Amino acid sequence: MAHAEITWIGGNRYVAADSTMHSVVVSSPGDIGMKPPELLLVSLGTCAAFDVVKIVEKQRVKLERLSVEVSGEQATEAPWAYTSIHLRFKATAANLGQNQLEKAIDLSMNRYCSVRATLSPDVKVTFDAEIQSPGPSDG
Repeated sequence: MAHAEITWIGGNRYVAADSTMHSVVVSSPGDIGMKPPELLLVSLGTCAAFDVVKIVEKQRVKLERLSVEVSGEQATEAPWAYTSIHLRFKATAANLGQNQLEKAIDLSMNRYCSVRATLSPDVKVTFDAEIQSPGPSDG
């Protein structure tokens, strides 16, 4: 079973630790930690990145770099739920095709990513993908 513990450390600051005792500071905007709603975006983007890397590696493609930018639109009234989230994937690999990358992302978003599966179906989640050419080797 997944487990997390959140401890209030004063003001609007908290330390959140997972079952392996890895931690992150969570706070209100303008403070030292991550905002809770943006932590959800981080969770979604990271979950998808894990999946995409594994899927691409199983296809025997050497992935040099993968980054995911995640942006979300929130409702203007409480509870300020996300209404839409967009993920932009940027991959660097010599032999990775656009369709191959998009299929890996689609598999993550619609089959494997537990964070995406947990979000309300009302949240519109979209993505786009860009393949960047590897730089010259330092050989």
